[in-house]
Amino acid sequence: MSEKIVVDLHAHAIVPDALLEMQKAQPDHGPVLIHADGKQWLKYPKRERLGPLPDEIFDPALRLADMDRQRVDRQIIAIPPPNFHYHVDDEVGVDFARLQNDGLMSLCEADHDRFHMFGTLPLQDLDASIVELDRIASFSRLRGIQIGTNVNGVDLDDPSFTPVFTRMEELDLPVWLHPDQRSIAGVERITKYYLQNFIGNPLESTIAMGRIIFGGVMDRHPKLRFGFVHGGGFTPYQTGRWDHGSARRSEAQEFIGMTPPSEYFNRFFIDSLTHDPLSLELLGRRIGWDQVVLGSDYPFDMAPDDPVGGVEAVTVLTEDEKEKVLCSNADRFLRPC
Repeated sequence: MSEKIVVDLHAHAIVPDALLEMQKAQPDHGPVLIHADGKQWLKYPKRERLGPLPDEIFDPALRLADMDRQRVDRQIIAIPPPNFHYHVDDEVGVDFARLQNDGLMSLCEADHDRFHMFGTLPLQDLDASIVELDRIASFSRLRGIQIGTNVNGVDLDDPSFTPVFTRMEELDLPVWLHPDQRSIAGVERITKYYLQNFIGNPLESTIAMGRIIFGGVMDRHPKLRFGFVHGGGFTPYQTGRWDHGSARRSEAQEFIGMTPPSEYFNRFFIDSLTHDPLSLELLGRRIGWDQVVLGSDYPFDMAPDDPVGGVEAVTVLTEDEKEKVLCSNADRFLRPC
């Protein structure tokens, strides 16, 4: 295991220069970094402030020190979902995607081995998204594209996304899906007690999985790989219900016929962020250890202090299975360098 590269696929960063450029380019829309109560926050127009933000989300030196402590060799870095900015005007969204991608590419250039990235797209403008895909595709440390689980309420089985998915397929760029609390289902009932994160985020991943499978997205794009955060939401626990219902309800058969939904799991890659060894064991047994990858949600407070140790705590794992989860499964999911 020592010669293998441990890869964390679920990590977030904000590049300060990109943030400043966003504010300069679109002052009415860009998030502003504020200091209050001795902490840092991002203030978005017409939205409550986001935070508090840890220094590690801005500072590569602090990030590297934490990676060393956590025994993580490489992070695949992505923007935090509030910075998707799908809700803004097309022109603004295009600017913000470009500036953030440039910022992440600059961060990756600072340490070629330890920082790679998931790009972002202005998915409110699908033609512009393809242009941005083509612009960043030649960057060798671009390993995939992070997108939301829906775009302004439009689910990912909508035919309008077909050209973007087709281009990603052609470029061998996998899809890494992450919920954004701005657009989670049932938000009016889960605003208290931080349930928008505890329940809303995994619910969003579950809905996205269901729409991608039942909506025939995986059949239309047979070479496209899909990755999900937060242990795959509630899907692993409800697999039997999906398979049972799909065999009996004609509504579920519109695009996939009699194929059991669970047969599509062999193209899903799901991160290990379950916060519990028993839940992680269920995930691995349900989808196969070949499809589980290391994910931490670094550096937010929902991230475990020891993500590698969380995988090692699953006592049924063989050494070979641990190596797959921590190292080699990432290579099977990500675009090659």
